[in-house]
Amino acid sequence: MKVNIEGGEYELLEHLLDRALIGRIEHLQVQFHDFVPDAERRMKALQARLPLTHALEWQYEFVWESWRRRAATASPAGAR
Repeated sequence: MKVNIEGGEYELLEHLLDRALIGRIEHLQVQFHDFVPDAERRMKALQARLPLTHALEWQYEFVWESWRRRAATASPAGAR
């Protein structure tokens, strides 16, 4: 899943994490945008939650970062 939605990434990822849907995503690339109110705090909060299900592959803050789902969080029946 590649996310570059001009500030909407915060709400989307918060939603996926809050509802435990993030584990369905095998590979996540996200571009966090810094023009959103409280952008740095929200980005750091999401980056703190993502390691529960995903491993950070690489990161250039406020440019792009890449996360890969950990094997233990794979969703059932081939859902992605």
